[in-house]
Amino acid sequence: MSSSWRSRDEEPEDEENEEVVDNETKWGSSRDSILFVIDCSPPMLQPDQEGEVPFKTAIKCASAVLLNKIVTSETDLVGIVLYGTAKSKNANNFENIYVLQDLDAPDVHKILQLESIENESFNFDEEIGTSNGKYTLGEMFWTATNLFGASAQKVGSKRVFLFTNEDDPHRGDIGLRSASKVRAKDLQEFGILVDLFDIDKPGEKFDRTLFYQDLLLHDADENEDADTQQEKATANLGELLQRVQRKEHKKRVAGYLPFKLAPGLEIGVKTFNLVISQGKGMHRNVYTLGDTVREVQTVTTYICADTTQFLMPSDLKYYWEFGQTKVIFSKDEVAAMKTFGPPGLALIGFKPKSAIHMHHNIEHALFLYPDERSYQGSTAAFTSLLTAMAELDKVAICSFTARTNHTTRLVALVPQLEVIGAEGQVQPPGFQVYPLPWADDIRQMPMQSEYTPPTDLVDAAKAIISKLNMKKGFNPLNYENPTLQKHFKVLQATALDRPDTDIEDKTLPKTEQMHLRAGDYIRHFKEIADTAELPEIPAPTPTASSKRASQSQPQGSPSKRQNTGPASAQDMLNDMRIKYQSGQMNKATVAQMKDFLASVNIQGQGKKADLISQVEDYFDQA
Repeated sequence: MSSSWRSRDEEPEDEENEEVVDNETKWGSSRDSILFVIDCSPPMLQPDQEGEVPFKTAIKCASAVLLNKIVTSETDLVGIVLYGTAKSKNANNFENIYVLQDLDAPDVHKILQLESIENESFNFDEEIGTSNGKYTLGEMFWTATNLFGASAQKVGSKRVFLFTNEDDPHRGDIGLRSASKVRAKDLQEFGILVDLFDIDKPGEKFDRTLFYQDLLLHDADENEDADTQQEKATANLGELLQRVQRKEHKKRVAGYLPFKLAPGLEIGVKTFNLVISQGKGMHRNVYTLGDTVREVQTVTTYICADTTQFLMPSDLKYYWEFGQTKVIFSKDEVAAMKTFGPPGLALIGFKPKSAIHMHHNIEHALFLYPDERSYQGSTAAFTSLLTAMAELDKVAICSFTARTNHTTRLVALVPQLEVIGAEGQVQPPGFQVYPLPWADDIRQMPMQSEYTPPTDLVDAAKAIISKLNMKKGFNPLNYENPTLQKHFKVLQATALDRPDTDIEDKTLPKTEQMHLRAGDYIRHFKEIADTAELPEIPAPTPTASSKRASQSQPQGSPSKRQNTGPASAQDMLNDMRIKYQSGQMNKATVAQMKDFLASVNIQGQGKKADLISQVEDYFDQA
């Protein structure tokens, strides 16, 4: 099995529906920290064949990450270190190393600083400059270690993003090369991972085997995609940004759980959230006094409705009404009612995969993977169960308790085998965990008599479907939430003092293209649908309560009766004349037209289109 989902430094990711979460627990372990380390030697400052400067490309990547962190993870830490510079700025006074931005939460000023380097409003040569290839890589790694160690904020992951196009630093100097590798290994001992973003020189491919291969041992062990070890070096901004984005978001474990397969047989598993609805984040209330903006603190006060006495949170209890009686519970009693055992998965049995329907899924699925650290041998047992269920086309029905004080759910474990493509792993092996509804959650649909549409109407619909088929398939990665995009665009424009720009809403249908491809077929479908005979809608069946109400009503008392349409031939004539004159004959039902034709001594025959013709002929001759 692939090790692409394993990690020795993963921390639990808090779910949005956690009932009691401490702020330190919520943010302390899941906060990410990234240190951009960018080579400033002369080859990085020379434009390539496409005119792109590798150094500026790396700066743009850092700027994009800073902007994204402000939007999605404003508590994460990001820093930038330049090496191979003429001037120096670091706590150890190492030469040729310049700490451009300390490891801290991203803000607007940091983004503006990077943009000034991109557009050359910042004089890089004068303010920082290049050392013409003079630097010590080991001292750079030492500086990175000190920056992570100096941060007082607790983080869950520490990573160095190294940008360079020099595949063989300190060539011919065995001492410096050896010292650099030792410092790089010290980084890993402190839990700091190095991710290399190698860039090709013009006409020369980056060769990791010359030096950096020994520094990237964590790729084979940590929670990274297996194909990242074989990523091709590039200087193209788009491709480099994609590589950065893939590694920017660290895969975090949602929880570690025991999986009870049978009495006395348990294995360790861990869950991942593959899909989480992205929100705008919490706004904060402020008030302005002149140019000063002050944050407002929200205070909740509880007051007794009868005595107006102020109450403490410890004074509060909860009640539910049962038979007009208020049943009171304490907070601990409410929590005990929700608890059905410790967190974990427990196997109930197996069902054919066909027994699970799409509409049974009431929440987004989790992804299940073995945890060898909790129970030795979990991977072997997990793999055997996964393979057997896939071969037999079965799903496992389990009870699932995610965490302490969480409600228990029924879930279906759907096997997913590993898929390897030309560029590496396409689909990891494991189980998709689909939450299932309880009997209390299922709602019955109102059943209606089956309607068989005309064959020509079905054929017309098939023609439209074939013309509007999405040839390239549907990929949700191509569609961003327009509401979020607009929200963050306005925030960005306001914070950076830029003009507001419109966003491209890809959810809007391309009406012009649809008209060109299927306009004739849509008109043909509409013509057939206008003349098709509609199904008769049966009268609603009275419920037991309505029957009792009608039986209890005294005889002779006035009652509301269902409106059955025009009561006389004159009413029918007037109603049908109005539809004829307004061109709305297609809105008349078959029963109405037959009744009207019978009232004027004409026998209604044929389908709805024939009846419309008979009614129109009558008024044409009148």
